[in-house]
Amino acid sequence: MKTESLRGWRIIAAALLLLALGGCGAMRLVYKQADELLYWWADGYADFTDEQAPRVRAAIAQWFDWHRHTQLPVYAARLAQLQPQTAADTTPAAVCALRDEGEHWAEAAFTHGLPTVAALAVTLQADQLKNIQKRFDKVNRDYRSDFVKPDAAAQRQALHKRTVERAEKLYGRLERAQRERIAQLEADTPFDGERSLQLRVARQQEVLRTLRGLQGVTPAQAQDALRALAQRLQAPPQDDLNRYQAALEQFNCGLAAEIHNLTTPEQRRTARERLQGWEMDFRALAAPAKG
Repeated sequence: MKTESLRGWRIIAAALLLLALGGCGAMRLVYKQADELLYWWADGYADFTDEQAPRVRAAIAQWFDWHRHTQLPVYAARLAQLQPQTAADTTPAAVCALRDEGEHWAEAAFTHGLPTVAALAVTLQADQLKNIQKRFDKVNRDYRSDFVKPDAAAQRQALHKRTVERAEKLYGRLERAQRERIAQLEADTPFDGERSLQLRVARQQEVLRTLRGLQGVTPAQAQDALRALAQRLQAPPQDDLNRYQAALEQFNCGLAAEIHNLTTPEQRRTARERLQGWEMDFRALAAPAKG
């Protein structure tokens, strides 16, 4: 692949790493509170005991300290590289390549936290596993409400709204003609709300089966089991779901490339400015605290 084909596409996946942090203006504030937010999110699933809670808080704090000082500088350096590339068009293959790069970063983050997660997992009680199942059921109901629509038109509308919102996080306001073209492209999506829900449920059940099997094992054995779980989750247990996931991922890479290629010079300048703002935020968050 020529170097030119890589330009511009990386901004799309790089932005996805940042969307959960609330965008440029709120990033520093949200990240500084992320350890507390992550604790309450996890507690909503597991309902930690009084004995587990302080250990979980300490582990999360330690993980974020590692992430802040070792990973954020990597993200900032990547964002600096991307900024001058925002003016170029892209290809679906290039977008998928950056998606793979993002997965490698996620794998590094998972690997660093694995010993702590394994030590906690072996202490989970039966009632906590039931609570995790209840939480899965709730998020699945929410997903069904949002994306498993009674008719195809309603489903396309929900997907289109989500796509536009994500694109505007990076490029700013899209023009009407751009939104209409995106809707036309989305008409060919292989997305099926029911099948996507089946995929989510299959993965959730795999998680629960693994957690139930960790009762009474050593932390080292739990690490091996959780590492194997992470590998299994990359591929659905059924061939038809595997093919569905592959087709959906390939389509999404193409859609992301098309959206970037539709943007105007002004929108690409907006993307460059936002990447620069995110870079500065990451560098500020990674910098040692002043005494």
